Amino acid sequence: MPRLLAFLPLVVCLWAQTPPEGMVLVPAGEFLMGRTKLTPDDKTKMRPIVLLDDRPDHKVWLDAFFIDKTEVTQGQYAKFLAATGRKPPYHWSRRPADDYPIYNVDWEDARAYCAWAGKRLPSEAEWERAARGGQEGRDYPWGDKADSKMARYNVETGPGAVAQYPPNGFGISDMAGSVSEWTADWFEREYYRSSPAKNPAGPEAGEYKAIRGGGWPDSAERITVFFRNWVRPNQKTPNLGFRCVKDGR
Repeated sequence: MPRLLAFLPLVVCLWAQTPPEGMVLVPAGEFLMGRTKLTPDDKTKMRPIVLLDDRPDHKVWLDAFFIDKTEVTQGQYAKFLAATGRKPPYHWSRRPADDYPIYNVDWEDARAYCAWAGKRLPSEAEWERAARGGQEGRDYPWGDKADSKMARYNVETGPGAVAQYPPNGFGISDMAGSVSEWTADWFEREYYRSSPAKNPAGPEAGEYKAIRGGGWPDSAERITVFFRNWVRPNQKTPNLGFRCVKDGR
């Protein structure tokens, strides 16, 4: 019996870290957040300050968390609508198949879905750590070069079904392209200069919410893991969706 009890804490720990269905574990740890490479414009010193919001790169520690393997789908969102009676997106009468990502939802719609599912929206830092897939200093979830075989971007025909491209190192799909994704954070242009080194949660208030990942109409430069974008919380567009996270235990 004493020998069995000696292994009990390890068994409990492993059980506690088992991902909920449809999610993967992003382990606790430190990563380098932000743009790590110079661009041709940097050498001219003429780069607009608004495009410097992904600087400086900085180390961030995050506690463990679970994240959805894919963006929330039309089928998943339909169950939420049926359970809550919430007003559907304006495209709902002609929505695509259940395995397409949900879009035309604002920040409050996304927050409400995640809460209903027992989850929450990711912080910008959580989103970027998950997108990097455990790789430091790379531009995309798969490496440093844009590749249309790895993500859906720079197209005119809308998003495609989820998980049609190879997942990243954490086993997460579509962290680049398809649809941009809401985060929990308010956007602040120079937030990286003063953000906490542990579990940053964004500014306390703001006018815009940070979105990440780029979408189907975006260029290769806008689907990088470090590119930051922002929209008003009430924005609803065909290239903006979300995924959820849950605290690790």
